[in-house]
Amino acid sequence: MDTRRRATLLLLVAALGAACSPRSTPAPTASPSAPTPTTPLPTSPPPTPAPAEHRIRVRTVNGNAEFYDQQTGQTYIPRGANYIRLANLQSTSGGKFSYHSTFNVGLYDASEAEQALAQMQADGYNAVRVFLTPSCMSGCIGDPAGGLSRDYATNVADFLRRAKAHEIYVILTTDGEPDTPYYNDILNTTWSDEFSGTNFAYLLRGGIMVGQQFWTDLVEALIAQQAPLDAVLAYALRNEFFFETNAPPLSLTSGRVTTANGKVYDMAVEDDKQRMMDENLVLYIDQIRAAIRQVDPTALVTIGFFPPDRPNPWNSAPRRIRTYPALWQSSADFIDLHPYPGGYDLGKLVENFEMQGFTHKPVLMGEFGAARGSYATAAGAALALHDWQVGSCNYGFDGWLLWTWDTDEQTDFYNGLADGGLINQALAPANRPDPCAPGEFDFFERNLALGKSAVASRSLRDSPASNAANGIGADSWGAGDFAPQWIEIDLGQPVTVRLIRLLTSQTPAGRTVHEVRVGAQHGSLVLVHTFEGETRDLQVLEFKPEAPLENVRYVRITTRSSPSWIGWREIEVIAD
Repeated sequence: MDTRRRATLLLLVAALGAACSPRSTPAPTASPSAPTPTTPLPTSPPPTPAPAEHRIRVRTVNGNAEFYDQQTGQTYIPRGANYIRLANLQSTSGGKFSYHSTFNVGLYDASEAEQALAQMQADGYNAVRVFLTPSCMSGCIGDPAGGLSRDYATNVADFLRRAKAHEIYVILTTDGEPDTPYYNDILNTTWSDEFSGTNFAYLLRGGIMVGQQFWTDLVEALIAQQAPLDAVLAYALRNEFFFETNAPPLSLTSGRVTTANGKVYDMAVEDDKQRMMDENLVLYIDQIRAAIRQVDPTALVTIGFFPPDRPNPWNSAPRRIRTYPALWQSSADFIDLHPYPGGYDLGKLVENFEMQGFTHKPVLMGEFGAARGSYATAAGAALALHDWQVGSCNYGFDGWLLWTWDTDEQTDFYNGLADGGLINQALAPANRPDPCAPGEFDFFERNLALGKSAVASRSLRDSPASNAANGIGADSWGAGDFAPQWIEIDLGQPVTVRLIRLLTSQTPAGRTVHEVRVGAQHGSLVLVHTFEGETRDLQVLEFKPEAPLENVRYVRITTRSSPSWIGWREIEVIAD
């Protein structure tokens, strides 16, 4: 969003006030001979109807906060997916970008949404998360003439009606307010050259004001459309809230700044910077939530976060957030956290979220998904997501929404229906009524090689043999030389194997020969398969014997021929 525009809020408000103020119409004076009027005199417009009371609320039972249905009194456990559509849009500055387009005017597909919601209901889901598209050249929620697009709101209202008909509750979220003159003028009310990027929106009062105005406008637009607000699970103020450490004032090493809460912070002191972020995060949540509750008194309000980078580093991007204040100090009704499997330990991410022992409000896992770069197959991704969900119950999560339901447009992630819908099968409440209880599915793949010890004929210093058994997406093993080379994995004990999968690390492409040997004893391995042919980098090679291989402890891959230095990104040994 361009925050470098001068504020004209006072002039705008004055103009809007003059245009929108009700005008009194004097009653006509009838002459004695005038007939009695046959049409009613003008009256004041009818009052805006009150929004329907939201069914899903939050209560505390025996010291633990939980969602519940206020009509039935039963505990409500959100389970569902993110339903998103993506398209190439034109920005307000004329450039192209790929972004959420679910409700965009001219792109919203009501029949497609209906089909998705119907299948979600059939599979037992009860929640869906959708994105509002704040700004583009045309078709987004922001109306360049001011306020929100009525046609866009019509699409959102249609989706809410369909969701309610299928007993699915909707979380509405966004990455920002519309980039239109109307909203930018409000944002820039508290202009300061000492703030930029997300810091400008989150640390100055203008950011709170524009958030209050946007969400108030949205609720009122939906009420005007007679949308069933009781189908709204929550308004999520941000998809993922964060500050930017490479933008002022956080990038400054000296000087003092005054923020939305009226306090002064010293940019030469790291503790002051953190306190500034913490205190203004709470202020941001509390004041925008209060504005929403003014127009929708029973609404739930939440906010989303990716995992913080401390104390366990996982992300080097210049984005910083500490979730403790939102969890423990804000008025948010629940918190939406986004930890993903694939190279990260859930316990360490929970430690970063600072949610250990937290029971004051529900915690939703509003996003969890599987990157194709982390899992070679949908079956492997399904098992990982299943285990992630089951394991998260031990840390206090109260609901789960998959990323994503059916978004084929995003090719770097598996969606729930990909490759025959294996992920959906593993997560669907119809198949697993208790999300905390593990299920058994024939397609599950348990990689026995993961984390096991490995040795090789030779290895580069920064590419040890263990890299080939530490999960796809991590570093690969590299011999640092041409064939012949070998790598051997010790499974720890004899097992029965039904599949051996190899993910290549090969540049350039060309003809290769790889031999697979297995056995119970280190010195007496048996050749069971030879891969021979043209291969390339990131290619999956699979050997599935006609009958499972029994009594296998050691698996050795020997490369006899290759145009490349020898290496493997991952070696998987799948149990029977």
